[in-house]
Amino acid sequence: MSSSIEQSVAAALRLAQAGAWNEARAAFVAVLALDPGVLLARRALVHCHLQLGDAEAALAAAHHPSLIDATDTLADTLADFAAARALPQQAELLRARAVRHPQDYRAALALTAALHQLGRPSEALPWAVHAHELRPHERQPIEMRAAALIDRGDVEAGLALYRDLLAHAENAETFARYLVLMHYDPAQDNPMLFRALQAYAERHLPRFGPPFVPARSADPQRSLRVGWLSPRFNEGPVSSFLTGLLGAFDRVRHSHLLIALQPGSDAATTRLRALADEWVDLAGLDDAMLLQQLRALELDVLIDLAGHSTANRLAVIAQRVAPVQVSWLDWFDTTAVPAMDAWISDAWLTPQDSAQRYTERLVRLSSGRFCYTPPDEAPSPSRSGDGGVVFASFNRLAKLNEAVVACWAEILLRVPNASLQLGARLLDDPLTRVHTIERFGAQGIAADRLRLHGQRSYAELLASYRGVDIALDPFPFSGCTTTCDALYMGCPVIALPGETFVSRQSASLLWRLCREEWVARDRRDYVDRAVALAGNVAALREARPLLREAVLTRLCDAASQARDFADALRTLWLDHCARTAAAQ
Repeated sequence: MSSSIEQSVAAALRLAQAGAWNEARAAFVAVLALDPGVLLARRALVHCHLQLGDAEAALAAAHHPSLIDATDTLADTLADFAAARALPQQAELLRARAVRHPQDYRAALALTAALHQLGRPSEALPWAVHAHELRPHERQPIEMRAAALIDRGDVEAGLALYRDLLAHAENAETFARYLVLMHYDPAQDNPMLFRALQAYAERHLPRFGPPFVPARSADPQRSLRVGWLSPRFNEGPVSSFLTGLLGAFDRVRHSHLLIALQPGSDAATTRLRALADEWVDLAGLDDAMLLQQLRALELDVLIDLAGHSTANRLAVIAQRVAPVQVSWLDWFDTTAVPAMDAWISDAWLTPQDSAQRYTERLVRLSSGRFCYTPPDEAPSPSRSGDGGVVFASFNRLAKLNEAVVACWAEILLRVPNASLQLGARLLDDPLTRVHTIERFGAQGIAADRLRLHGQRSYAELLASYRGVDIALDPFPFSGCTTTCDALYMGCPVIALPGETFVSRQSASLLWRLCREEWVARDRRDYVDRAVALAGNVAALREARPLLREAVLTRLCDAASQARDFADALRTLWLDHCARTAAAQ
């Protein structure tokens, strides 16, 4: 580098350090016009573009061999893109590195992860395969491939990879993810699910920290401090089923603390914060600090809303942070944690003869486990337009295993004028859209009979139900929030329950609505019932407002659920008090 260029770079860096980003950018552009290979100037120019909010210009500046070949500098630049939330551009820069350096395992792996994070599983797949070819004995490429397969609906193939991984070398993080994903397995059975959950709890939730000592007296009659713990106090299932209940809970026998494990900032977060007696932000803490902070809250009852789902903190709850600990809502199986005292369900989801096993005490609410909070922005349930029958599912693609696709295709073949509308975030990925069309095409369904939608706002999703006649529930992983949304918008739902909790969610809601005729006995019956409903579509469209009224009456009775829930918590507390007294 000539001395004049060195001086120009130094001057430009001083401008950047002073925050004069426009002037610095112009200066770095001038340097690179004289010598495009000045790495320091190129790296700084990318940073200036990002500071000015121009991610595309930053990508164009970074896309040069001098930067792509400089491993350490490239890593710093990629971190800049991540900090600026320019994730699509970060992925494209990673792609440039991976293409230019095909033997770079880390680049291939990072690109796979970036594409997966962007919701492009079909695009991530070949890079996962490539990373695996470079290092056949590494776990991550195989797991990323498995996750991408499952995400786009190739459930059987993805789960086979997970099982093979765990059979050869058990890894706690892989095992934890498998605990969630195994519930998508079309061949799921309760003994297998229970054994896996119990094995994980025994092997990967070790004891740590001092023994639990209750901070408050075991007084049977006093008001209880109830903590609701979740990483997802935002728009989604937690807000859909907690908001109404929390608003109806009395404040005489209880005070309610919402304990956030991750930050949230949408309208649902705001509503929940307003309903809490206390809002506690415990995001970002390690296990030891979280244990200390939770115990310092002096809770009487902890209600964990995550179970083994993403971002859970079961390892801390397993040490015990409250005299009574309860699992509810955003998890669909036992936790298998000895310190979890109770599991909230109902008689529809887990009847007395249920084969599903729980290590917790099973508490059945007579009003039902789920109390749906009707969305404020929901439009009228009346059908918009006329024309042929429209079936729909707005469940994630991972629930659309081969048997589900085959059943839905058979329905379309038997109702020739019908179309199927699918809505899922991953359908924004062009390759995943093509793959979905090909899956139905293999079953004889032409592409023009499918209407595919990517990510939409909740208001847009609800409005789209006005063009839907019949919702189709996937199996064995049934819907819950999606089912409530469809029913509230006046659309009947066809469901096929099994023996597992997760397979009975939609059916439980239909039974509570006294709509047994929408619950199938087997796959053949599922198809027959959907076809029969389609033959009576005029009556269905007429009855949509009545279905909403039934949902409001039977699935949205927050006052009844609050009373049942409060009674259940008091019973669990009285049992704790009795045990404490007996031990003294």
